[in-house]
Amino acid sequence: MSPRFLLAFLLTAALPLLAAGDHGGGHGDPFLYKKIFNFAILAAGIGYLFVKVLNPALRGQQREIADGLNQAQRRAEQAAAQARAIEARLAGLDSEVAALREKAAAELQAETARVERETAAQLAKIEQNTLQEIESAVKFARQDLKAYSATLAIDLARKRIEASLDGAAQGRLVHGFTSGLNATAAERN
Repeated sequence: MSPRFLLAFLLTAALPLLAAGDHGGGHGDPFLYKKIFNFAILAAGIGYLFVKVLNPALRGQQREIADGLNQAQRRAEQAAAQARAIEARLAGLDSEVAALREKAAAELQAETARVERETAAQLAKIEQNTLQEIESAVKFARQDLKAYSATLAIDLARKRIEASLDGAAQGRLVHGFTSGLNATAAERN
């Protein structure tokens, strides 16, 4: 604290006492000057304590407040920077979402094309298998039909032969067959 301030403080504090002494003429307090002197000593002691004790404490507190304000300002700047970064990310978020949608649409289109190709391949395979099964069934049916036709032809031939052969024709047939067998047996011997 400056000496000028201390002097101004003491004079200001002493003015009411001086004014009280002049008031009323000569009945003043004979110890007024001693009281003023004691008051001046008390004020000087308080001023000295203020300068030596309270002033450093207040300066420390002032420094702490200033440091706190500086830290608060730095935090505010950091928060503002983070807010700007978040706003930039949010602004970029729309473009990221649009890019993701485009990517998803492209993937969906590619997947659709792949499924269509696989479906077409499966259908072609099924069609080929069906044609092979039909051809196999037709071949089997033809073989079965040929066998059935042969059986019918043999049955029909037997019935015609049986109808055309009477007892005498059967005897001639048996005789011709046995003579053919005998001739074959004779040739072998």
